[in-house]
Amino acid sequence: MGIKRLNHAVLYVSDVADSTRFYQQVLGFNPSPGPQPEQAFFAQAAESDNHHDLALFARNLGQQRAGVFSPRGETPAANEPPAGLYHLAWEVDTLLELKRIRDQLQALGKLGLEEDHGIFKSVYGHDPDGLLFEVNWFLPADAIRDEDRNIRTAQLDWKRELARFATP
Repeated sequence: MGIKRLNHAVLYVSDVADSTRFYQQVLGFNPSPGPQPEQAFFAQAAESDNHHDLALFARNLGQQRAGVFSPRGETPAANEPPAGLYHLAWEVDTLLELKRIRDQLQALGKLGLEEDHGIFKSVYGHDPDGLLFEVNWFLPADAIRDEDRNIRTAQLDWKRELARFATP
């Protein structure tokens, strides 16, 4: 058991509106279900059943673009482009596999955030070059409750989730 597939890509873009139009008109992406943040766009590929295959985030360009959404508040350094890859996300089949990967990342000192996104649970880590990646597990469709759909982002409660999904 291990990585199942690339789940989604998150890109920093210099203009969310322009990039949204491009991905919709040229590549056929559709807005994902649920709220769309003002400075971000979450989209599904035309034939996808995935929650989102692509997310576009405005890169915080400091004073010249005050108030632009940045998920972590980063301002690009002088040598960084205003657009680029934020992170890749891989999907696993089970919550226990997600926990195994989380524990390995922690042991290596590479564990980042652990987030509950409602219908999916995520851990973030950094590769040896510092590139950010996410590994996520999606709740089975028949187990999704209204309260799961209403969670935007919260700290992942491993005890609660393992009790709910990892017991026979």
